[in-house]
Amino acid sequence: QGEKKEIRDKYLTISKEQLDRLTGLVEQILSMSTERRLKLVLKKEEIELKKMLLTLTEQQRIKAEKQIRFHLDIQPDDLILYADKTHFSNVFTNLIDNAIKYSDKEVTLEIQAIRKTNHYLISIKDNGIGIPSDKLKFLFDKFYRVPQGNKHNAKGYGIGLFYVKTIIEKHQGTIDVTSIVGKGTTFTLKIPIE
Repeated sequence: QGEKKEIRDKYLTISKEQLDRLTGLVEQILSMSTERRLKLVLKKEEIELKKMLLTLTEQQRIKAEKQIRFHLDIQPDDLILYADKTHFSNVFTNLIDNAIKYSDKEVTLEIQAIRKTNHYLISIKDNGIGIPSDKLKFLFDKFYRVPQGNKHNAKGYGIGLFYVKTIIEKHQGTIDVTSIVGKGTTFTLKIPIE
């Protein structure tokens, strides 16, 4: 009985977090649509990166229909990021979503974060289908989606990566991508330490 309650509480907590994230997502879309007229205001706070990533990866594990292996390497272990929690959570969720969506049945995701002297280096590496080199330059364009031949079930790479880049740049950071078709893709975020 106690075990069932524990499982139920766990799912309720995750459901609440997902609802909060969706609320943030609506706010984010509204912000993006009026960005030319209104400057996007970031609500920066201290974020325990490992705690945030453990929550997000657990949510993904529960909702995914594939087998996913997550490898987290956070240095130092208690790394604190000063950023907008809602937007950064959405950035990671978007990148992880895409990695899972554009991978085969067994997904391996390596997330690494390192604190350097004056910036954080965060990478998300997958073993997915990869992106052709001639498509990489368009990846962060608004509404661009990587052509998938006759695969219409893969939705993404539209507003998502444009949003991701916008948020990273609002934090005075940069995002880069490298990919090998059939091997996987790596997104690298460089965020200055304030």
